[in-house]
Amino acid sequence: MKHTAIRPVLALTACAVFLFACVVPVLSAAEPAKKTDDSGWILPDSALEGTWHLRLKDARAEAAKDNKPILILFTGPDWSSSSKKMETSIIRSKEFAASIRPAVVGLYIRHFVDADAPEAQLESNSSLRKALNVPQVYPCTVLLGSDGKKILGILPGLPEKKAYLEWIAGLAGIKLDK
Repeated sequence: MKHTAIRPVLALTACAVFLFACVVPVLSAAEPAKKTDDSGWILPDSALEGTWHLRLKDARAEAAKDNKPILILFTGPDWSSSSKKMETSIIRSKEFAASIRPAVVGLYIRHFVDADAPEAQLESNSSLRKALNVPQVYPCTVLLGSDGKKILGILPGLPEKKAYLEWIAGLAGIKLDK
């Protein structure tokens, strides 16, 4: 009779061990902290961090200094599958990195749905989209002249990589490697 009483206890102990070893860490794991700049604005993920500006004024200053057009990427990679695909298959591609990225100044405008970004970043991103009359389609690319004001083109949605690179190259006068 003692052996039959031990079996449920062993089963419960095994379940408890499993829960604490496997399930609880997954459930209680905190979302990784988002990286921010000095003013608390949320940066793009580490693969894009450091190569894209977050503010138009910073992008305009670099564009004027280097006489380069500004490529603005309106994106929502944490909620838009098209934005995520654009970033992984086009923006991080070796073709983009080799021919487009060195010839433009990048401005990364992330649309937050969870509103966990600083209010100033939310307002800045929204007002820029409205000022440029950018449709609420994500991703959406805007190419500005080196003055940071003249709109050279707007391309909403997820294009095919080759067409996207050719669109930017044509508007910005960039020679693509064949």
